[in-house]
Order: sequence, then C-alpha cells, then structure tokens
Amino acid sequence: MSVLPDRFLNKKHPHSAANATSYVSRQVPLNVQKAPASTTINFRIGTQPNTFVDPSASFLRWKIKNTTAADASTTGACTFELGSAGAPAQFETIVLLNSGSQLSHYQNYGVFRSMKNAMNCHTDWMIGPGNVMQGTAPDDNQSLVGRKGAKIKAGEERVFVDPICNHTSLFNCGKMISLDTIDNLDLRYTIGDYTYGGAWSSTLGDLAAQTAALQALNDSSLEFSDFELVLACVQLDSGTASQLRAAHPEGNICYECRGIGRVSSTIPANVTGHNVVLGLGYSSLMALHAVQLPQFKGSGQTDSIVPKTDHDKSTFVKNFLNRHIFLLDGAPVENLRHIKGDPAEIAAFQQIATGNFHKFSGPIIDHGGTTLKPFEGFDNDTETGSELSGKKGYVLSQELCIYKQKSGHWADSEMAVMCEGRGTLASSTQLNFEFSQACKSTTLEIFPEYRQLIVLDNNTKTYRVSQ
Repeated sequence: MSVLPDRFLNKKHPHSAANATSYVSRQVPLNVQKAPASTTINFRIGTQPNTFVDPSASFLRWKIKNTTAADASTTGACTFELGSAGAPAQFETIVLLNSGSQLSHYQNYGVFRSMKNAMNCHTDWMIGPGNVMQGTAPDDNQSLVGRKGAKIKAGEERVFVDPICNHTSLFNCGKMISLDTIDNLDLRYTIGDYTYGGAWSSTLGDLAAQTAALQALNDSSLEFSDFELVLACVQLDSGTASQLRAAHPEGNICYECRGIGRVSSTIPANVTGHNVVLGLGYSSLMALHAVQLPQFKGSGQTDSIVPKTDHDKSTFVKNFLNRHIFLLDGAPVENLRHIKGDPAEIAAFQQIATGNFHKFSGPIIDHGGTTLKPFEGFDNDTETGSELSGKKGYVLSQELCIYKQKSGHWADSEMAVMCEGRGTLASSTQLNFEFSQACKSTTLEIFPEYRQLIVLDNNTKTYRVSQ
C-alpha cells in the first residue's frame, strides 16, 4: 500500500494514497500572450476538487526576444545582457491573491532574486542547468560567472523556465498546495522596464552610431511571449481527501510560510554613521537581509549610474561599512554587539543564514569566475570602473530564528521546521550602520523574512493570512 507523502500535511499521518492520479496542467495568461516590458501578466489557477499542486515540480515558462535590428548594416542593433540571476530577475513584482485577499507580494524581485542567487547558487549549477533554464552565466566569458548572465543578441530569442516555488511565499512553503477552493488563485507577474534586470550594449558602427542605437531603446525593445504556467498536480480520491482534512484542526489546512517584505532607504553621502528606521510589524521576524546598491561609479565616484547600460539591480557594494546592528525598541537583539563589516564575518553570517556554516559544501558566493577571486566580491567599497562589475558578495544577513538549524531558509524550505523568531508588533525596529570613513551615497534594499501562516478555511474554501 502506498502512503501519502508528508508534504500533504504539517503533521505526519500515514494515509493511503490509493486511487490518486497525477497529471501536468498547462495554463496560459488571461490577458496577453505577447507583450513588451513593463507589462503585467495575469494567470488564473482554476479550482479543482481534491487536487493539489506541487510547486517544486511546477514552473513558469516564457520567451524573451531582443527586437532591436539584427542587420549588422543598421545602427539599431543592441545586445541585452542578463544579470547573474538570469531571466527571472526581469520580474519586478510577483503577487498571489485568492478571493481578493493578498497572500504574497514580492517587491523589487530583481534585486531580491539576485541576492538570493548569490547566497545559494553553486557555480556548477549556474554554468550548467541554471544557465540552460534561466541564463545565469555568460556564454563568452567564464571569468564573469556569478556577476553577469547570458546575452540575448539583436533579433535573437530564448525560452526560460523557473520553478514557481521561487515566486510566492505560499508556493515556497515546501508543501503540496490545495486547489480545492471556491475561487481561483490569481498569480500576477509584473515585468520591469527594458532596463530592469540587465544591461544593454552596442558594438556596431562608430561611437555616434552606438550612442544613437542605445538612445532609441524603449520597452518595445524586449518582447515577452509564450507564457505558460506548467503545474504538476495530484488528485486524491474523495476518501483520502476527507481523511486529510480531518487530520487538521476543524478541517483547515494551515501552511507555515516565510513571507518576504521590503524596506527601501538611502544611505546619504559623507557620513560615518546612519540609522535606518525599518517599521517592521511582525509577530515573528525570522531573518533580515540587506544590500547596498551604488548610486555612483568611476574612480572619482562622480559618474551617475546608467540603468540602461549598468547592472544596477545586481551590483552590491561594501561602502566602507565597519559594523552594523539590529535594534528592537532601541536595544540590540540576537547580536548583543555589532556585527563586524569585514568580509570573513559577513560571509560567516551569510552561511549561517543558509544553513551551510558547519558544512564544506556551501555555495561559493561571487566566486570571481576563472580568476577565482571571491574576496573581490566582498571587498568592493565602491564601483570604480566605467561600468558596474556585477559583484554581489556583500550581503548583510541575520538569522533571527531561535533554533538556527531547524529554521530552514528561502532556497531550502522543504527542510524547514518553523520556529519562533522575534516579535516586532508595536515595537520600533532599526538598523544602525557605522562606516570606517565618510561613505558614498547608496540605495539600501532590506528584505525581512517573517513567519506567515496561510490557512485554507474548510468552511469558506478560501485562503486567508492568519498571521
């Protein structure tokens, strides 16, 4: 007798899986099949009795085409280079709703995904299956692996896929998600503009021709098409489904998820200390991750970032950070003294946050390609080149879960056993930064992770966020 897998339940109860069937459903968007950048793609995942979807085996499929002129005799030919997080970082926001209630909202997803890939991706994956599926590595320069991605040349097009467990907190919980609801699940992807998630370049003709080609770029320079949501589904027989509901209190299936928030701020120039008010109101704050995006480049730090030609969403800097600390109601939490800003300690806290600190098998964050200089990715105080380098080792991480090895993390949710984080309801939350010298102006992106309970109500057949 086969047994129903644990992923159908939060508690282990053996149930017969007799008469269950599996199938793959392909769904297309409601609104468009072909669109330029800056478009929202709407999917409606239909209701199915006694049916569950496996997010770890389901994926989004889409195609990107560079519509600039492919004729070498024209001046309109430009190449679009993805960041090291590949094509998924083209999405700016991802939202999941049910019956009008928002279940998940990922904001500035390009920066978030670049950060998560930098913390979790192995080099072998980035140059192998990750590159084939998502364009995570350059085809012509292995020294840039971990910093820049694949190129889509003028007139070329390419298909990409990405598992949907990366796209919402509900799908990232590591469980089978019920589709036995009264209303559809609405999944919405908003594509960033034509500069979001990558950088443009042109090598045809003289400098004037290249400049003209770059100036002519707009949202129509990238065409997104052939969207499909490929869902791996399992339909249980009615008896097993009834037993499954009975195993949960009042028949309500509760999914323990890691919600992702976002706080954006600016570090002003020429200061040696700065306090950022976070305003986090969570019953259980699980982790904090933060990156600094440069606003200027060049040896004199006077050249403004150009989103059209710079990897501005996937280049992180140290900015002379000496130490930082998380404060709750003005008092240190978790780390009772400041976390030091040197690369070794920053890397240690990253490895703790991903559960790899005690292992010898963790990913090499920004490994520096064939030159093998990962230290450079952590120690870049400023971007001194004419173009942003794509270095992204310097990610500030704090795991706030009480029992570190049980908490799991975003890229390994199936191993997670949710535990208590830190309560921040009706409390003030701040990040305090101290710099070793007058710092440069940067954009600070902070992504808090918090315990989120999403319940499928047995009476109303709708999902709701209960915490």
